[in-house]
Amino acid sequence: MQCFAFLALVVVALVLVGQTDAWWLVGRNGNNNQCPSRETATPYYFGTTDLSCMHKNIRGKRSAPSRGTLEWVHRFIYYKGYYFEFFDNSKAYISTQTQFANVCPGGPESSPAGYSELDIDCIKGCARNYRCHFGTYSLLGNNCHHFTNEISKVLCTSGQSCPSWCLDDCNHAVETN
Repeated sequence: MQCFAFLALVVVALVLVGQTDAWWLVGRNGNNNQCPSRETATPYYFGTTDLSCMHKNIRGKRSAPSRGTLEWVHRFIYYKGYYFEFFDNSKAYISTQTQFANVCPGGPESSPAGYSELDIDCIKGCARNYRCHFGTYSLLGNNCHHFTNEISKVLCTSGQSCPSWCLDDCNHAVETN
């Protein structure tokens, strides 16, 4: 009796699977028996597209290049021979080398994030005035990643005009060569 019940269960399962879209059993190309070819018919196709690729290529309003704000790295901007960094003391550092160049590995990315026509003095001004415009350092809310994303916005979207906040007199930067 148990054997008969098991066999009946298997038969019912196979019948139900044949009536459903059980792609995991019939393969990704499925079964086209429900819509056979006819002399006057034109074929149509199912297809797939990589969702991550689609997301990257959706054309919306153009924005400046940016990087994630919670990565376990220290981020900086390198522009016209200068490194621009922001630390937990809420000061920007402007220098011809990174602050930890002698002790920590790292360096600029191999491909440019973008291109800019701005004068180096404008970006130095943005770094000096960053704290007054965007506030003090905060681990999650205003860290080196936020700083570099804001500097990237200026570099990418300002054309040849330096933003007014970069021209203020708030000097919260350390400059070395």
